[in-house]
Amino acid sequence: MNYRHESRQALKRARAALESNDDQNLKYAALELRMAMESLTYDRAKAYKDEFPPDEYETWQPRKVMAVLLEIDATADKDSTLSYGIEETPGQPASQMTMIGTETVLNMETLRRHYDALGSFLHVPTLKQTKSGKGHDHGKLRMRCTEIAEYLDKVLTSPVHNVTLGNFATIDCAECGKPIRKRIPATAETVEAECFSCKASYTIKDIGGGQVHWQSHIHEVACGNKDCGHKIQIWRREFAAGVAWTCPDCAGQNTITYGLRHEPPKSSAPTEQESSE
Repeated sequence: MNYRHESRQALKRARAALESNDDQNLKYAALELRMAMESLTYDRAKAYKDEFPPDEYETWQPRKVMAVLLEIDATADKDSTLSYGIEETPGQPASQMTMIGTETVLNMETLRRHYDALGSFLHVPTLKQTKSGKGHDHGKLRMRCTEIAEYLDKVLTSPVHNVTLGNFATIDCAECGKPIRKRIPATAETVEAECFSCKASYTIKDIGGGQVHWQSHIHEVACGNKDCGHKIQIWRREFAAGVAWTCPDCAGQNTITYGLRHEPPKSSAPTEQESSE
């Protein structure tokens, strides 16, 4: 689905509802504006699809999607300007830059301020609201819808969109062989990464010179038989109660368990008076 196109169509319908000057059409404007924001959020998520956890990618709540995007990239909801130029000296910014355009992005602040607020106008006033005389304020709703429509128009008319530049590290998972791609923030010395396919986890360390080291989260675990001591390698994700394996040396069964040990309080020695009695 072309979510950006869907957002434009929803905004167009919202403007038509607003321009009708009929207060009864404001709820349709609110609904269409919510759909426009949803479509823009999903459009943004598509730009990060390779970095997005599959179980989160399929969610529909815009604020939750945006929260995941911000975990991936702290600048995911920030406006940006794209320019280019020829470096006179390698590694040094060009003295002359040509601007391609500026992107206005639907940000988390806007979603928090408006998305749920618009939703409240899509329901019949509660008994409490009706009793207190606080029904829907159509004047306030019209102002909110107009503000949102103007903002969304800026987002949708940006000359560039979904700019997601960054530094990335890639590797084929040591466990399942599937590719892992992880964004590396410029100020981070280490970053945690996880395979979306098998959940194997890693620590990525910046070792300088544009190079990184991938450290697998694999640990050695010795057989529980003290007379055996055979060791196996186990991924961090496998450390859970109930995980079991058969030792290849002694053929014994090893099971990871969680336990609770309780010791009753030690009885105190009798006092001199208690002894005499």
